[in-house]
Amino acid sequence: MAKVYYENDADIDLIRSKKVAIIGYGSQGHAHALNLKDSGVDVVVGLRAGSSSWEKAEAAGLQVAEVADAVAQGDVVMILVPDQHQRSVYAEQIAPNLKPEAALFFAHGFNIRYGYIKPDTTHDICMVAPKGPGHKVRESYVDGQGIPAIVAVEQDASGQAWPLALSYAKAIGATRAGAIETTFTEETETDLFGEQAVLCGGVSKLIQYGFETLTEAGYQPEIAYFEVLHEMKLIVDLIWEGGITKQRWSISDTAEYGDYVSGPRVIGEQVKASMKDVLNDIQDGTFARRFIEDQDNGGQEFKALRAEGEAHPIEATGKKLRAQFGWSKADSDYVDGSAAR
Repeated sequence: MAKVYYENDADIDLIRSKKVAIIGYGSQGHAHALNLKDSGVDVVVGLRAGSSSWEKAEAAGLQVAEVADAVAQGDVVMILVPDQHQRSVYAEQIAPNLKPEAALFFAHGFNIRYGYIKPDTTHDICMVAPKGPGHKVRESYVDGQGIPAIVAVEQDASGQAWPLALSYAKAIGATRAGAIETTFTEETETDLFGEQAVLCGGVSKLIQYGFETLTEAGYQPEIAYFEVLHEMKLIVDLIWEGGITKQRWSISDTAEYGDYVSGPRVIGEQVKASMKDVLNDIQDGTFARRFIEDQDNGGQEFKALRAEGEAHPIEATGKKLRAQFGWSKADSDYVDGSAAR
């Protein structure tokens, strides 16, 4: 049974006694920095010179410095740059400027789990990983609520790594909802598996195949879009609220019966066998090596796969339909049909 920590299990004064350097100001970076600041923590944001986020962070009332300078100030250094960039940022700007006993924090265990970052033994190595996107971490904190987080300690050099990790979790609002104890290995492997087999890879492919099956059978693409994609949110919201049982309780008897008799025909034992193969690739490092090698090669495979996905017919159909939803701004982050990144 997993151990879950709440407000009374953490002493926020511990992190308030430290200077925290947040490296990166993206989705998670801005949320961590602002939540910590509002919790009374001394924060500095580390960014590269010329970063487009520099003015945004300063406008939010945060101290900003170049990465090396921010690291040199930090008693706690939280690394929130993308996985593929962490090892070079660590080697070139963090490691040479790190205080001898500074604690290193991560929000995902990828680089520690697969050995791309190997800090020396004088540093606490901790993880506080909110289980939600950064804007939700920030919004929930402001609303007096919180997003659950996963917490882990890979190396306890100080003997105070766990209290420090829990104090940090409290300061970003996580212990309001619950901070679940895990390990870097468990977090990394389950997170990658969930993304690839179910939440992103599994769902995306299921939607695309459903759309293709209906349109190839002669049904209108707009109808297919509504049946296999648009209604997905309604179903997932019910599952999120009360599990699969609530979803089945909420739908018609016809839909529920179809769930039982047809679901296993589509997602059968062969899918579970494939999921095990995906998990094996994550556990033995095959996926990590493939991802990093491709990134080192300019992300050629990554970019080709992205372009292929964006060219799928369901994307054009969806964009056309969503443009008619007066309440939806879902495509406002896109430029010329491609995600602005």
